[in-house]
Amino acid sequence: MVLTLAACTKPVSTMEPAPEKQGTPSVPVTKPSEKEKVMPKEALYVCHYTTNQVAVIDLATGETVKEIPVGAKPIALIKSPDEKYVYVANSGSGDVYKISTASGEIEAKIAIGNQPVAMTLNATGDILYVLDYYLNRVSIVNLNLRSMVGFYPLNTFGFEERIEPLDCCSDIFGEPMGAGRKPSALALDEARGKIYVGNMGTWDIAVIDIREEKEVETFNATFGINEMIFVGSDNNRLVVSAAGNEIDINNFILSMDLKGGGNIDKLQVGEKPVSIASSPDGSVIYVVTENDRKLWGLKSENGKIIGSCELKGQPGDVVLSRDGGKAYIADLLGGTIFVVDTGDYTIWDNIQAGVTPKALVYVNN
Repeated sequence: MVLTLAACTKPVSTMEPAPEKQGTPSVPVTKPSEKEKVMPKEALYVCHYTTNQVAVIDLATGETVKEIPVGAKPIALIKSPDEKYVYVANSGSGDVYKISTASGEIEAKIAIGNQPVAMTLNATGDILYVLDYYLNRVSIVNLNLRSMVGFYPLNTFGFEERIEPLDCCSDIFGEPMGAGRKPSALALDEARGKIYVGNMGTWDIAVIDIREEKEVETFNATFGINEMIFVGSDNNRLVVSAAGNEIDINNFILSMDLKGGGNIDKLQVGEKPVSIASSPDGSVIYVVTENDRKLWGLKSENGKIIGSCELKGQPGDVVLSRDGGKAYIADLLGGTIFVVDTGDYTIWDNIQAGVTPKALVYVNN
């Protein structure tokens, strides 16, 4: 299915400024607080879910240098391969914003559907795949056209036709689960032409074949899927963080062998894993667990725990610095960012991040 949208723009205002009064100094007086702040080279972009903003934190100073108004309920961030742009998915307004990291300005607003909750980009950075939680599909966005051009639908029933909602559970928005797949996470395997979708409603993993433009396989998984990443040589393993549900809280992450027929191992961590990241070389998996407030480091080849760090509050999303030497972890409760040294698993700093920091992305350009 291909959609074509025509974009229109309003003319720029030609209104001239009012003439200066005689005797008024020609040089304007600017208060220090009104000076335009230069966008930092190394920065964290932070979703403020409840205030509909994306904050930009200068990691050299720990200062928030800009708060960018975006759409309603921003829930996910991703950066372009060249780190010149950051994209934010707004789950409340059904759109994606494109933000320039050079200026901090919004360069495009792209309508997606209903509830975009996760994103992934192709290697060249011109096709954005956006997961729509409500519409049970992966939307395809051509970033050169700044438009959605199609979508891949998910099947209705999921693994073993799990069409009935759970009695116990709420969804990622805190509402009763309801029927449907409820897709909540995705990962792109561009080399094999596959998109993997984690579904909260049917607690499974769907495989979409990009060439066939449809779901071709479904694997059993677990409750409460949050995030998915690839690790290992040739991205041969898919690692899944899943918190569980109100009755059964998970104390493991899933590691799925993509070359071995989809066999899934459970790698033990703390209670309620909510986010994951991988070291630049793919040798270490970092997991944040909410209930015991910890960051864990695991060897990706065998799942062995090699370190952990005590956190506070309600730890959530995690991202790494370019060299992997630091992990940045959002504290939704305290409105801060923990900066953890991944060499010795100690907290190096604590940065003020504003209200409800929901998602993070690290930029260094």
